[in-house]
Amino acid sequence: MEEKIGNKEAVCFIVIAILNGIVLNTNKIIIKHCGSSSLINSLFVCSIALIIVFLMCRLFKNFPGNNILDISKYLGGKTLQFIVGILYIFYFGFTIAVLLRKMTDCLEIIFYPMTDIIFIVLLFILSAGIISKFSKASSFKSTLIVFPVIAGILILVFLGNARNFDLNNIYPILGNGINSTFISGATNLVAFMGSSYLYFLPTYLSNPEKFKKISVTSILIASFFFIIITSTILFMYHATLSNSELFPLYIAVRYIEFGTFIQRMDSTFLLISTLAFISFLAINTTICTNIVKKITNLSDNKPIIYPYLLYIFAIAIFIKNNAILEFLENFIFKIMFFIIPICISFSVLILANLKKHFSN
Repeated sequence: MEEKIGNKEAVCFIVIAILNGIVLNTNKIIIKHCGSSSLINSLFVCSIALIIVFLMCRLFKNFPGNNILDISKYLGGKTLQFIVGILYIFYFGFTIAVLLRKMTDCLEIIFYPMTDIIFIVLLFILSAGIISKFSKASSFKSTLIVFPVIAGILILVFLGNARNFDLNNIYPILGNGINSTFISGATNLVAFMGSSYLYFLPTYLSNPEKFKKISVTSILIASFFFIIITSTILFMYHATLSNSELFPLYIAVRYIEFGTFIQRMDSTFLLISTLAFISFLAINTTICTNIVKKITNLSDNKPIIYPYLLYIFAIAIFIKNNAILEFLENFIFKIMFFIIPICISFSVLILANLKKHFSN
């Protein structure tokens, strides 16, 4: 029996999962792809994400308290359940490994240039492993502490840099064109790849009937911060981000000054970002090891925590340079997101609903 979590923990986790991807990856890609229309594209993408979540909740309505694995089993038996489970383990493990490498690269460049990246990655891996060992709910509850702090920091970054904004950066309105803003720009929906965890959330909820409310609230809050982050970077840098700026929001933090007392908040920002990522990594580990437990009928997920983290560690270390990292972020992430959480998962939900409709 899985330990249950409350509505607040669920919302905080989904928002943190989305924000980690946005801060470390998506905002820079959107600015470079869309140029001055990045803000319009962000609003467009947020609208699509909200529509998709509404549709997903409608499809989950006939299966209260069940996650995508349960529904897969109902549709195609243990074989389909196993296939979907393996796909999600690969997807969740791969994406967080890439984000982990991005995070540790930033820390290495800024604070630890003489330290081997392996040791920095290992620190994250061991921290997540220790948190995951305590209980399945403890890692979720950590988000109740981390989220308000990271939310406050992001708002402070926006307000603190307001005097450095150049509002002319929104011109021309359509940036690099209609295609990059609305057509190819629709692929920036990958900014919400953290919402993929919603497929597994129902079985963790103490109130599964609140799934729709939790899902919509999470997307709305994440959209708010997505707009704030995009606005901060667009108004400060326009489309002139350098390839060396692995963490553009970090650069923005360095400009913040509130009198003589609060200056150079970059260290605080990275500390909070690190804690948020470790919390996210721990929950990712909990969910993925529970997937393994479910599809293999294991009695406990704890023995597979470190083998799973070893898988993440191997991928993170395999990424040797920034060129490979950018290729994975710009190309592979989008393919995986649209194939697994969008195409395959929605197909399973639709077919399962049709099966239930005709069986009745």
